[in-house]
Amino acid sequence: MNEIPFALLALFVLGSYVQTITGFAFGLVVMSAAALFSLVPLDVAAFVVSVLSLINSVTGLAGGLWREAKVKVLLVFFLGSIPATAFGVYLLSSLESGALHWLQLFLGITIMLACGMSLIKPKKNPTESKPWAFFLCGGFAGVLGGLFSTAGPPISYLMYRQPVSLNVIRASLLSVFFISCLTRIGMTAVAGQVTMEMIWLSVIGIPCVFFATLFAKRYPPNVPPETIKRAAMILLFLSGISLSLKAVF
Repeated sequence: MNEIPFALLALFVLGSYVQTITGFAFGLVVMSAAALFSLVPLDVAAFVVSVLSLINSVTGLAGGLWREAKVKVLLVFFLGSIPATAFGVYLLSSLESGALHWLQLFLGITIMLACGMSLIKPKKNPTESKPWAFFLCGGFAGVLGGLFSTAGPPISYLMYRQPVSLNVIRASLLSVFFISCLTRIGMTAVAGQVTMEMIWLSVIGIPCVFFATLFAKRYPPNVPPETIKRAAMILLFLSGISLSLKAVF
């Protein structure tokens, strides 16, 4: 594949910039626009998002932050997440070949739910959630991660309800993203679903993510991050509605 998909590269830059400012949204931005405008097949977009998110997570965990992650919580989460991720990857390959409209509809609904969860500020629990909550969250997040490489919203909402420091939450979430992306990439490779198009887009996407992240850190906008977050969520919510309507009609 020798063509350079500039529209997709622009999405990588936009998604990385928004994520650096707000702390999330890369996968949602890329997946929603890629599906809405049919830039690339969903399995290709999901793989590239996994690779680029993996690099972003490694960067975030560097410097020893990973030591603050809640290991016991992560173990329970991945007991539910890993098999659910495998199921999600299987669903993606099955539905994309024969029921693409259902896949687009599910992605549209997922984007709308994720936006809704992101706009609601979670209240802190007085005590840590029970293990079963993380297990169920892992199952839900795993399906979303396997399908669309967007496992973040469920576990992010749950973690921000925990009575722990922001550093612990950030370290735990970055660890979840790292292991989830690595797991999904490995499953896709074992299933023999990795194509040259996926590899090519991942390679040319790396500098987009790197420079957009660097630019956002050095030249942050003169707008509160919360304002950018709300604007991004509103636009993503509208894209979710458009994608759902596209699937139905």
